[in-house]
Amino acid sequence: MLPKELLDQMKKLNDDDKLALFRTLLADPALEQYTFDPTGLRYNYELAQTMLELLEQTKVSTEPEIE
Repeated sequence: MLPKELLDQMKKLNDDDKLALFRTLLADPALEQYTFDPTGLRYNYELAQTMLELLEQTKVSTEPEIE
């Protein structure tokens, strides 16, 4: 498909389909270098693990206790 034809087809998509396409493209390893990663979590696994642990602690502290 030519780029203009492809762009025209993409513009015809509804918002949900555009979002699905966008997420699919973000997951494509060939486009990884172009994706925006403001937190740096993609390449900093220690920071990502720490963030997950903090998230789990927050979930536990906000869940009501069952007595």
